[in-house]
Amino acid sequence: MRFLLDAEQREFGRTLDALLGAADVPAAARAWAAGDPGPGRALWRRVAGTGLFTLAVPEESDAAGVCPVELAVAFEQLGRHAVPGPYAESVAAASLCAGLVDAGKGLLGELLAGDALATLKVPGAGPHLLDADTADALLVVENGDPWTLRAAPGHGPVRPGLDAARRYAEPLPGGECLAAGP
Repeated sequence: MRFLLDAEQREFGRTLDALLGAADVPAAARAWAAGDPGPGRALWRRVAGTGLFTLAVPEESDAAGVCPVELAVAFEQLGRHAVPGPYAESVAAASLCAGLVDAGKGLLGELLAGDALATLKVPGAGPHLLDADTADALLVVENGDPWTLRAAPGHGPVRPGLDAARRYAEPLPGGECLAAGP
């Protein structure tokens, strides 16, 4: 087995590195921390143009297909440049929405295009939604019999995190059930 990136994967990483290196990521992060998501959302749309949000979604959902290595390359660059925003949560939400028959398909299109940001609360990760105040979709996976995915109707008070660019809030109860089952 060979665990090196191929030429296309290395080029994808270089493309993201160049895009983020040319952007004023520190200014976007400072604005995000101050409660102004405008610069961060502009950067979000540019990153979405690389196809990042399509990398965890099967091809039959008009995406790139599940590409875990490319996702790792992308998240390495996002972390290296300290890009603010719920990127991991939005990629996970896109993956979940791709499996839905009807509910969530509109959100999936918006996530893949970079027009929407999602945050996601999952069992075992604590009771909070990160970046709930900037996200367009608040999703909650609940461990029960059966498991459910619901769209939260809103969130409680926003609290600062240790990282000034990450705030958290608890999701409000209720909301639309998007899926239930295994």
